[in-house]
Amino acid sequence: MKRALLLLTVATAFAQAPPPSTFIQVPAEELNKLREALKPLTAKVGALSNNPLLPDVAIYEKAVQNLLKHPEEFYTKDYITHAYSAIKTGLERANDIENNRAHWPRLAGPIIRAYKSKIDDSYQPYKVTAPPGYTPTKPVRLDVILHGRNARLTEASFIAPDAKPKLLPENQTWIELEVYGRGNNAYRWAGETDVYEAIEAVRKNYNIDPDRILLRGFSMGGAGAWHIGLHNPSAFAGVEAGAGFTETIRYAKKPNPTPTERANMRIYDAVDYALNIMNAPTVGYGGEIDPQLQASVNIKDALEAERIAPNALFLVGPQTPHKWHPDSKKESEAFLTKNLPRRMPERFRFVTFTPRYGQIWNWRVAALERTYARADLAGTRTNVLTKNIAELELDAPGEVTIDGQTVKGKAFVKRMNRWEPRAPKPEIRKRAGLQGPIDDAFMDRFLCVTDSPNPILDTFAADFDKYFRGNVRRKSSAEVTKADIADSHLVLYGTPATNKLMAKLVKSLPVKWTANEIEVKGQRFDARDYTLALIQPNPLNPNKYIVFNAGHSFSKKDLEGTNALLYPRWGDWAVIETKTGAVKASGLFDDSWK
Repeated sequence: MKRALLLLTVATAFAQAPPPSTFIQVPAEELNKLREALKPLTAKVGALSNNPLLPDVAIYEKAVQNLLKHPEEFYTKDYITHAYSAIKTGLERANDIENNRAHWPRLAGPIIRAYKSKIDDSYQPYKVTAPPGYTPTKPVRLDVILHGRNARLTEASFIAPDAKPKLLPENQTWIELEVYGRGNNAYRWAGETDVYEAIEAVRKNYNIDPDRILLRGFSMGGAGAWHIGLHNPSAFAGVEAGAGFTETIRYAKKPNPTPTERANMRIYDAVDYALNIMNAPTVGYGGEIDPQLQASVNIKDALEAERIAPNALFLVGPQTPHKWHPDSKKESEAFLTKNLPRRMPERFRFVTFTPRYGQIWNWRVAALERTYARADLAGTRTNVLTKNIAELELDAPGEVTIDGQTVKGKAFVKRMNRWEPRAPKPEIRKRAGLQGPIDDAFMDRFLCVTDSPNPILDTFAADFDKYFRGNVRRKSSAEVTKADIADSHLVLYGTPATNKLMAKLVKSLPVKWTANEIEVKGQRFDARDYTLALIQPNPLNPNKYIVFNAGHSFSKKDLEGTNALLYPRWGDWAVIETKTGAVKASGLFDDSWK
């Protein structure tokens, strides 16, 4: 163990290395041949537009289109083989659908399936394996598997037939879901949404026991399991997190973040949510000589600081590098199995720093008094104590006691230290799903709106396509419909002079933007030299965001580095120099969005 502790000071672990810079140069004639071979599949996808099995065909077409769009992703000759294999399988599936003989949904697996994402209408793959003899008459356990970082991961490689098909253990009775996660992003932002969308897709197609869903991951997948498992612990019957990372400053070597960056690091730093381990039996694992053992050490230390002893198992693989020790894996499986099914503890404790992550059992922390400061909720199904919580919601109406006060209803607000039922139309404030920062808008359905060419939008669209494997939907101001306003966050690009919708909405926001000047939070900037990025509730639909001149606030360089770098840089607003892209000022709006 002493040797392991020495190694924990080593630089960022090899498993989080940037993507490789090498790839093969595919001859132009081969690329043209591939384009021609793809045309019949593209036509089939168009013809199947209304078929519920379309995603299971379209994902194969998308896999090849992405290779053609990004030829630098032909990492080896195998990727040419992957492309032709995808075309072949896609055509076979399309023909099976046309002839009413689609058989793959009934196979044990592993089977490649896909769904259409609510974020951007893109098709996203997942891999599902049902045990032989599975029957939908009986609810079964689901293991959700988060993969580690693979610098050569693409849709084509993820859906390619396995060279060595996985052999299921003879005693396996559960279904496994291998999540794609939109690539290598540590299951953050759209990658996080992918986890839940993939689970939802599997639950539509298989009879899953909601009280027997386990979350498991290793390396980058371990970071994802720590993050998702501790942010939403009551969603899972147990969590297994191997290696990975659980904080930003030390792991990503960011010792001097700005105050805004430090606040926003609390969104994803799993160690800040360590107390939530009390709500789900959890295994933390690392190899004795793996630097990423530090991830579970961080959680264990945080729990000791809280002076609690949760139902958790911390394992160290003896003299083991960056992989599972087989004996540790057996211990983990035995522990998680023993603790099935999911059950609410007699008393629970829960902590969050943002209402984005406020769901715990039948309660939802809907708003904080101070966002990014610690908020606590503790108690039972009907009686809780709170700290730094402004609004609470229940999963069903009832009579409950909050901080010693008995109230009836489904949603409650704190006023002058007293709890009361919340009005049907709540006041505008930072609340669950509408709390910022700018990056939060891209976890749900969004629409980009521009009336002229815009380099900020073009850069975001290129990065979102490559690093989050998605589509950026675009419209002009004149094309935006009532349905768009109702179901999408609107991301506007340009200035009030060049974007008609921006000119209309900026008047209702807590900023000023004229032809000569930008004023935000009392600071003034020359509008000829600077532009404004921000996020606010949409005045046309306060249940959705309005965003100005932004995509994700981290850069391409961050996307190609360690995944721990994918935290917000700007907060809720930023003033950016037009010529250089340098950020002149940035920060957060208050909890009333002022």
